[in-house]
Amino acid sequence: MQSQELSTLMQQSAADAVGYAAEQHQLTLDYSLDSLHQVDQLLSRLHQDQQSKPHSSELLFTLCNIIGAYIGEVFIRHVGGQWQNNTADESAPYMAVGFGDKEFPFASVCYHKIVNHDSISLQDYLRQARENATQ
Repeated sequence: MQSQELSTLMQQSAADAVGYAAEQHQLTLDYSLDSLHQVDQLLSRLHQDQQSKPHSSELLFTLCNIIGAYIGEVFIRHVGGQWQNNTADESAPYMAVGFGDKEFPFASVCYHKIVNHDSISLQDYLRQARENATQ
């Protein structure tokens, strides 16, 4: 997939996350750094749901990817970088934002917050990623 195609796909996925947050959770995501607080709230709700009635693997995959795309777009707009398709492990390819020599797999962090640790803060993760990227 060409870089522009990948970028367009991830922008569309981020827009899907904005629509999902509005329709299903009455949250307004505006690509600001402050909106990441709402993303954390959304992921906390999904974590609670996951504990009481696990999401299907397909839904979990989709939610992590669209929300991860949203977080990645926030990072790109405020810090920089570009989308990369990492296929180093052909059995488990993933999308990440590359910036300099760093890589940020936001969908993976979303997955861990939903499934394992609600204490993970995407707002803090992005803040730390921004600091690491600009060192």
